[in-house]
Amino acid sequence: MSIDQDLATWDPLAGRWDEPRREAPAAAAAGFWRSPGLRNAIVGGIVGALAASAVLVPIARRNSSTVVERRLGAQSSSTRGLVSVATIAAQARPWVVNINTTQSAAFLGGRLAGTGSGVILRSDGYILTSAHVVNGVDTIEVTLASGEKLKARSVGVDTDTDTAVIKVDRSNLPAAVIGTERNLHVGDTAVAIGSPLGLQQTVTEGIISALGRVVHPASASPPLVDMIQTDAAITHGNSGGALINGDGAVIGINTAIATGPDSAAVGIAFATPIDIAVAVAHELIATGHATHPWLGVTGGNITPETAKKFGVTEGAFMLQISPGGPAARAGMRSNDVVIAFGGETIKSMDELVVAIRNDMVGQRVAIRLIRRGHTLTVHATLAEKPRT
Repeated sequence: MSIDQDLATWDPLAGRWDEPRREAPAAAAAGFWRSPGLRNAIVGGIVGALAASAVLVPIARRNSSTVVERRLGAQSSSTRGLVSVATIAAQARPWVVNINTTQSAAFLGGRLAGTGSGVILRSDGYILTSAHVVNGVDTIEVTLASGEKLKARSVGVDTDTDTAVIKVDRSNLPAAVIGTERNLHVGDTAVAIGSPLGLQQTVTEGIISALGRVVHPASASPPLVDMIQTDAAITHGNSGGALINGDGAVIGINTAIATGPDSAAVGIAFATPIDIAVAVAHELIATGHATHPWLGVTGGNITPETAKKFGVTEGAFMLQISPGGPAARAGMRSNDVVIAFGGETIKSMDELVVAIRNDMVGQRVAIRLIRRGHTLTVHATLAEKPRT
């Protein structure tokens, strides 16, 4: 199959490269087929809290493909319908940008084009987006709400939180009002703004469906923790765009959606909480990388088999202990079952991951575990996660 430059189409759900799609007259009029495609493979996989058939995908759009992707202080971020969506959109749309990328694909004899969204973090040109939108690309172009196009460079990427910062050489940009996830409630209004299917400055409305979700990538990437779940209509190209509360402040960066077995969206989307994204962004701007606490363990949840073998019904089951890591130095072993971390009860591996992420590098923590039917406590000092 010959592949024209910039027109290669990868469908990860089907696991194949497809022939380029041609414009249909009606779709072309709307600019639908003209939107750049999607590059990244599936970030996600099966989400533990979702039905077994729901697949999580990143929502940057690459290569005409069907691939699926403080502040307000103490002010409440919950919404009670006091501000109209029209007002929120008018205020927030200038903060949200479209991001177009290109990446060489020598094995295809051409280039991959992609698109996503971003949020202007600072008026001096720093833009917050999702890591999978810009990670590994060769060129980045930002389109402002005014239609002006600017070249951008990558400042830093953090795949652990799927957060990235890019920079344009421009000042006096309209910076976003940054909120917090701390006061969110299930049922609050959520407004999403981004570039779904390349349609820039698209506004959709939904609600906060759940809080504190843990999202599991299909790859070896670490899980995304404390995610905001929403039913606002989000699709390919929304990655990196804003999720906004009823006060008109950004509360999350849209990151992924869930799809059913027929690849159709099922009204479930996830956003990285703005508290996490902004903290990481500040590190990326200051040093080019983000630091994360690390225990040095690989584990899973208790299965019926492990429950029968080890006599436990819940906890985080240790599969592997990294040599020389904090857990190893503390005396932890494979087949240990962690039941408490820093005084917090641990019922699953997800809970252990969240507890570690919420702690700090250098923190000494008490870890209560079960080993061969006996309960004991060890102490570990969390280290900085090694960079890969």
